[in-house]
Amino acid sequence: MRIYLLELKRVLKSRRTIVLLLIALIMSAVMAWLPVMFEDINQYDNNGNKVAELNGLDAIAYKKSLRSANNGEVTPEKLKEALTIYQNTVKPYGVDSIYSGDFPTEIYIKKVFPVEALLGRLPEAFSDPQTGQGTSLMEISPDKLYRFYEQTQQHLKDIMQMEQKEHPAAQGQALQKYTEVKTPFQFYAGYSRDAFDYIILLIFLLVILCTAAATPTFSNEYQTGSDSILRCAKYGRTRLAIVKIMAALTIFVVAFIVCISLHLLISNLSFGTECMKTSMQMLFSVISLPAFNLGQLQMMLAIGGLLSLLATISFTLFLSAKFKDSISVILIAIVTCLLPIFTYSAGANWLTFILPSGGIGMQNSLLYQLTGFAYLHIGKISVWSPYVIMAAAIIEIPVFLFLSVRAYCKHQVA
Repeated sequence: MRIYLLELKRVLKSRRTIVLLLIALIMSAVMAWLPVMFEDINQYDNNGNKVAELNGLDAIAYKKSLRSANNGEVTPEKLKEALTIYQNTVKPYGVDSIYSGDFPTEIYIKKVFPVEALLGRLPEAFSDPQTGQGTSLMEISPDKLYRFYEQTQQHLKDIMQMEQKEHPAAQGQALQKYTEVKTPFQFYAGYSRDAFDYIILLIFLLVILCTAAATPTFSNEYQTGSDSILRCAKYGRTRLAIVKIMAALTIFVVAFIVCISLHLLISNLSFGTECMKTSMQMLFSVISLPAFNLGQLQMMLAIGGLLSLLATISFTLFLSAKFKDSISVILIAIVTCLLPIFTYSAGANWLTFILPSGGIGMQNSLLYQLTGFAYLHIGKISVWSPYVIMAAAIIEIPVFLFLSVRAYCKHQVA
């Protein structure tokens, strides 16, 4: 324990570690606040005259006041009423007038804006089964909304037949998974979809920063020659390697938990904690497979991010124990962090998701895999990509930690 505490102290006294952790902490707060700052809306009086231009928290509060009447369960009756209001209001002016700016502002704010978010998933649910192209709200009959939830299941079946035509196992798995989604959906207006992009971007940057901080764990001592002294100590082999690894993991895990907790606290308090009860199907795809609300989705992203962090740090520690040059270690580690982004652009494949950093990035990130339908195939077996990401990270953590200890001990023998 004493050696462990001394190693913690040694790492925390490093100027590089302190700077990187401070940057991570500041970024956590700034990136939580950015989507709040980008919120804006104009406030009008009863005559349609602009009263004020609202930004940030004021804009969020005003938007929620206009849309809060629709909070709660998304029942077919509520959808039918909202769609009827929308169609009756827009029809005299034409749907194009909303986008051209010719639609009367006061009518838009009073009638259309309050129901837009509630109706946002209807074009997808009633999309063309052959092409997947969304249907205009003006073309959907309100009477069809009594079968809204049956239509979402049919839409999922159509999408899976298009995307996984040659893999019936994937189609069956998706349909079975979707039966776990709770209906009717829950909707609480206010939370921005952009805020989730900032969560996954923060996780990506935290992994990069922690990777950079972990690179000198072993290789720095190789370069300074202090390793030659440490290897002569009583516990200078396996036990010292384990202590150094545990100290590094402790610091970076605590840093990640503090940073992601701060980020989510600022974000959720700004947009409103009640928004966390919204079904993820109302913010992302109506046929998203996980049975999560937004709060549960945030927790899953945090857990997945932590696993990706541990897998990436474990791989970096292995590199640090293997190579003498810190520059080589950090270059290989950073390239590995970025590699899934590039391999994913070439198409979803096993390499993208089994890499230690497979769950971080943008389109390849765990968030977009949870809201998408990427399946990986081996023969007739199909596996949903989020399962691959999580399983790969869980397996890689102990494997790379073991290899780190082994590489360090072999280096001493050499």
